[in-house]
Amino acid sequence: MDKQQKAREARESHLAVQAEHPHRRASLPQQVAIAGLSVALDGVACWFSAQALGNGQLESLLWAALFLAVLAGGEIALDYYSDRSRKAWRLLAFGLAAFVTGLGVLRFLFLYTVGLDGPVAALVGAALFTVATAGFVVIGYRALRAAETFLAWQARRRAGKAGREAEAARSRTASCLAERDRLADAYVSRIRVSLLRTCTSTQLPLMEAALRAHLNGRDQS
Repeated sequence: MDKQQKAREARESHLAVQAEHPHRRASLPQQVAIAGLSVALDGVACWFSAQALGNGQLESLLWAALFLAVLAGGEIALDYYSDRSRKAWRLLAFGLAAFVTGLGVLRFLFLYTVGLDGPVAALVGAALFTVATAGFVVIGYRALRAAETFLAWQARRRAGKAGREAEAARSRTASCLAERDRLADAYVSRIRVSLLRTCTSTQLPLMEAALRAHLNGRDQS
C-alpha cells in the first residue's frame, strides 16, 4: 500500500504542477525534437546566406552554424519571455524578424552573384528561402510553446515511475496471493481423507471452507 500511496501522491503532484500551465501539455522531449528539426531544416537557407560572407567552405560553415544558433536561441528566448515579459517578447520578435530579413538579403546577394538568370530570379529565390526560414522559426516556437514545462516534465516522470512501481507491486501481490491459494487448496485436498474421519460428508465442505479461510488469513474467529 505504501507504493500505491506514493503513486497517488506523485500523480497529484504532477497534476498540481501541470495546472499552472494548462495549455502546455505536450511532451517536452518530443517538442524539443520538433523545434530542433525546424532549426535543422533552416540549414540550407543559412548556408546560402553564409556563402555571401565566407571566403571559404570552413568559414561559410562557421557562419551557417552561427546563424542556426541565433535562430535556435531566438526560438528559446521567445518561448521563455512569452509568459514573463510581453515587452521583451516583442523586442525579441522584432529582432528575430530583422535577423531573418538580413539573412534574406545575404541570400539575394549570393544568388545574384552566382546566378545567371538576373536579379529577379535571385530576388524570388531569396524571398522563398526567407519565407521558409520564417515559417520554420514559427513552427519551432509554437512547438516549444505547446511543450510542458521542465518542472512538469520532471513531475510526470516521477509519477510514471511511481505508477510503474505500484503496478509491479500489485502484480507481485496478486501472484503471491494466487500461490497462497494454490498451496491452501493443495493442502486441503491432501488432508481431505483425514477430515472425513472427523466429520460427515455433508459437513466436509464447511470444514474445508473454514480450513481455507484459516490458511488464507481470513478466519475472523
